[in-house]
Order: sequence, then C-alpha cells, then structure tokens
Amino acid sequence: MTERPLDAEDRVIAGFGYKPQFKRVLGLFADFSLGYSYMSPLAGFYALFAFALTVAGPAYFWTMPVILFGQVLVAMVFAEASSQYPIAGGVYQWARRLVGPRWGFLTAFMYLLALLATNAGLAYGGAPYLAALFGYEVSPFTNAIGALAMIIIAAAINFGGTKLLAKGVEAGVWAGLIGLGFAGIYLLLFGQVQPWSVLFQNFGAGSDNYVAALFAASLIGIWIIFGFEACGDLGEEVQEASHKIPRAMMLTMLVGGVSTLVIGLGMTLAVPDMQGAVSGTVANPAEAVLLANFGPIGAKLGIIMLVIIIVSAAAAIMASTSRLLFSMARDRLVFGHNMLAKIDEKRGLPNAAIMAATVVPCIIILLGMFSSNAITQLISFATAGIYTSFHMVVGGALYARLKGWKPAGSFKLGSWGLLLNALALAFGIVMILNLMWPRTPDVPWYLNYIIPLSVLFIFVLGLLQLGNVTRQSNAR
Repeated sequence: MTERPLDAEDRVIAGFGYKPQFKRVLGLFADFSLGYSYMSPLAGFYALFAFALTVAGPAYFWTMPVILFGQVLVAMVFAEASSQYPIAGGVYQWARRLVGPRWGFLTAFMYLLALLATNAGLAYGGAPYLAALFGYEVSPFTNAIGALAMIIIAAAINFGGTKLLAKGVEAGVWAGLIGLGFAGIYLLLFGQVQPWSVLFQNFGAGSDNYVAALFAASLIGIWIIFGFEACGDLGEEVQEASHKIPRAMMLTMLVGGVSTLVIGLGMTLAVPDMQGAVSGTVANPAEAVLLANFGPIGAKLGIIMLVIIIVSAAAAIMASTSRLLFSMARDRLVFGHNMLAKIDEKRGLPNAAIMAATVVPCIIILLGMFSSNAITQLISFATAGIYTSFHMVVGGALYARLKGWKPAGSFKLGSWGLLLNALALAFGIVMILNLMWPRTPDVPWYLNYIIPLSVLFIFVLGLLQLGNVTRQSNAR
C-alpha cells in the first residue's frame, strides 16, 4: 500500500518519532465539545447541589469562582503544552516531553486508572435518571443495567468513527446549553424566590467550623470544573491542532465556567425551601426547583437532557481513555501493546483500545452491584487521581521552565508563564489535599483515608513498572 504524503501537521507528529495514522476530522467546535461534554456542568450540578447546600448553605456559591480561577490557570499551562506537543494521549505526552519518560508513565498510569473509574462512576451515577425517566424502581441491579446501557451506547458512538463521536459530543453541548437556558437563565429571570442576600448565608450549616465547611463545599466546583484536558487527548485528529487545541481548551473554560456559575445562581435563588434543603429534609433540591418551575413534564424533559449529557460525557471520556491507551501502547508501556497500538486504517480508529476502554468500566459497574459504597469511593478516587495527574503535568511544566524550557507552540504565556505556572501548581496542591482530606471520622480509619491510600497504591504500582519504562525509553 502506498503511504499518504505527509502534510505539515503530519510532519510534526513524524518529528516526534511517530507514524501519522489518524484522520484529522475534528474542527474547533468538535474539539471544544469534547471538553464541554466531559465537564457537563448541568449534570454535575444536578448531582452535587444537595451536597453543597447541606455542607455550607447557599454561601457555597462563592467557592465556585475560586475553583474556576484556579482551573483557568491550569488550563493555560495545558494549552501551552498541547500547542507544542499536539500528540494523542494528552497529559501522558505532555508530562513525558516536559520531564521524561518515567514521569510521563507515572502521570499516564494515574490518569488512565482515574479515567476508567470516572466513566464507570459517571454511568452508575446517571443510572437513577433512567429509572426516573422510565418509571422503574431503583436498585443496585437496575442501576448496573442502566449504567451498562449508557457505556454500551457510548462505545457504539466511539466505534462509529471520529465524525460520529464529534456529533455525539456536540449533542451533549447542545443539551447542556438548553439546560443552561432553563436551569440558569430562565430561573434567574422568572424563577427567583430567594433574595440575593441568601448567597451570603449558611442557614446553620458548618457552624462549628465554617472555613472547613467551605473547603468541603468547594468540592462541587472541583468535581465539575475540569474536562478541558480532553481537548488535547485526540490531538492527532484535530485540524490545525497546535492552534485549535489551546483555543478549544480556553473556550471550554469560558463556556463551561460561565455555565456552572449561571446554573449555580439560578438553581440556588430558585430553591423553594432553603432551610429544608440545607437541613436535608428536602432530599433533592435540584429536582424540587425543576418541579416548582417547570412541573412534571418540564422535570421529565430536564431528565432527558441529563441522560443525553451523561451519555455524551461517557463517549468523550471513552475517547480520551482509548487515545491514552493507544499512545502508551505505541511506546510499548502497557500489557498487550501490540494490539492496543493498532489503528484500523479504513476508519482511523484504535479499535482494541476503545474495546478496553469499554470493557473495564463495565467490569467495575458489575462489581458495584455488590457495594454501592465502593462506587462512591471509586468516584472520589477518580477525581483525586485526575487532579494528581493534572498537577504532575503542571509541576512538570514548572520544572521544565526552571530548566530552561521555552514554549514553542502557537500559544504562549510569555513573560507571565513562570508566575502563572507556579500559581497553578500551588492551587493544585491545595485542591488535592482538599480532595484527600479525611472527613468521616466515624468510619474505620482505612475508609477515612481511602483516597490518599488509593492514590499512594497507584503510585507504587506505577513505580513497579519503571524498569520497563526505562528499557523502552532506551530502545526508542
């Protein structure tokens, strides 16, 4: 077979030592859609609204702009790295190029396991919406079946090709923007029942230590405001990648961040019974807001939007996972690398990697039938693992700057780079500690510290593979 001639973008990939194999079919909006669908502000807010209110009251809202600001700093560092290294695998390749193959592998290993856990947790957490939509009783079994159905649909979207994937994640964007229109803008204009001053009240929540309560409540922003890195995970499938990936990341932060804040304002000011929501007697304040303003039919339509968003997010995460697996396999760093590194030349897809990104979450979901608490812990680990891998990249970028790295992509932070990079790393360290902080003293110690123990365990597993990483690096 005659090989295709290399264009300018393919020559960039070849310059890194890789054979260009993907088809560049993603434009700016499609790449942005990967990040926005992954972020899913409406779905995340619907799931976490009750938690934030019961922990810190409506004043929780002010933690979200702080998280958004910190994540914008992280996104700028990522945009700079992705512009210079627009390679499939995203955070793995950035960490590898900025620091070295060992650091790249550890970053990728943490990120890979976190992504697999995230998709399982996302689908399992979204399964009760299917029960509400179709009217069947929620149970561990029905949740597992619903979650498996979402993962299988996400897999079908991925196996359909990158163009179909683009349409699938774009559907999630439009569903999210429709949700923003109703759950944010409409509620602000027509659904407000609480005074603006409620945003500075706690209704008794966190009265023992309100600073600690705000740190806990900030988890709503931490759990929602990320996903921008997905814009770089399919770097070899984006047109004009060095230019468009950074723009897609910043667009994700702008649209996703504004969506999160507007939905937060609209939902909070529209809570019919704030005292009940904070005390927990109103179990699902988000549902109460939708029912009060849109009635049963509107609430049902809202659930349909949520299901579309969740399936779209699952498809985006699966795409990121498969490209990460492919990128690691191409460097011979994972078991079964010969198969995982293969590309279907006709459709330009890493079929085996997509299959692996499908099967592992399904296994996790099936195991979750026997312990719903295990799924909850898994989601918590997944977020901590993602943030840890993020800031291994941010820390790697700072290390590279101090060693003389001069970003060479089209997106540069210029003379502000060192300061912004340092601030992003400081923010990340605080957020990782916040995620891992033990907040359940009444449970056995190992459950109270399950998140840091899980992250430490993953690091140990990764370190055991470093000999293989070194050998493969020397071979390249």
